[in-house]
Amino acid sequence: MNITDHYTRMRYIKESLEAKVFGVLLGKQEGKNIRVLHSFETKFDEEQMAIDKPYTNRRLTSYTKLFDDFEFLGWYTTCTSESEEDSSELEQSVYKQFEVFRENPLFLKMNVSLERRLEEEKKGHSKKDMSLSIFEKNDTKKLVKCDYMVEPTETERIALDDAKKDISSAKDKSQLSVNLTTTLNSIKLLRKSVMSLIQMIQNMPEIKKNHEIMRQITSICNRLPLVSDKNEYSGELFTEYSDILLINQLGVLNKAVEQVQEFNGHKTLKSIEEIF
Repeated sequence: MNITDHYTRMRYIKESLEAKVFGVLLGKQEGKNIRVLHSFETKFDEEQMAIDKPYTNRRLTSYTKLFDDFEFLGWYTTCTSESEEDSSELEQSVYKQFEVFRENPLFLKMNVSLERRLEEEKKGHSKKDMSLSIFEKNDTKKLVKCDYMVEPTETERIALDDAKKDISSAKDKSQLSVNLTTTLNSIKLLRKSVMSLIQMIQNMPEIKKNHEIMRQITSICNRLPLVSDKNEYSGELFTEYSDILLINQLGVLNKAVEQVQEFNGHKTLKSIEEIF
């Protein structure tokens, strides 16, 4: 999200779809697993083809002080070429500049070309597939692609759920339909999480012996709404539904009364005009 936001702002500032942005990747490394959790943009001098190292270092120092468990992992950029599989001479030059902060930094490259996106969809690629590649240097100092997996956090899922309401889909759907769809997706996600928790307990009996984990599971279960009696729940749902219908009916009646009063006012004014 940070990368696309950075590119979108720069595209409108430069008034060009070919705008290229650069930034820093932050996160954690646990053994061979690297988790990219945050990013920030950095300045790039197009004349000298170099990043602003003092500026980048100041921002990096500020972030590492604020998030003491974060570290510099690599950098990112965007491209609009037909393929993001290979790295250009400019990107290789910038890569060497970022090696000052880390011996073997990650290099994330996102293709922001709309034409490329449309071509991929025509070929049958899913809209969920992201046009990006991640590189790192191997033993021969050559940039090679790395495997990656996107795992959005709960906060990012909520933000994306609100941001994905584009204009094209909103034309054929009412606001009520959009809200109900959002609620339904949230319930499906909750059910999936609960079922995963149940399967984990069933498949791993040794968890029951770990009192700390069981206390955490109990705490999670206590947060879930308890429906012990289906008849009682149905009654509450019917009462709430009836209240909503009553409020809507009162709104319709109130509007009708206003229209009648407005009509009577016009009729009275017309009668007075006929008298005079």
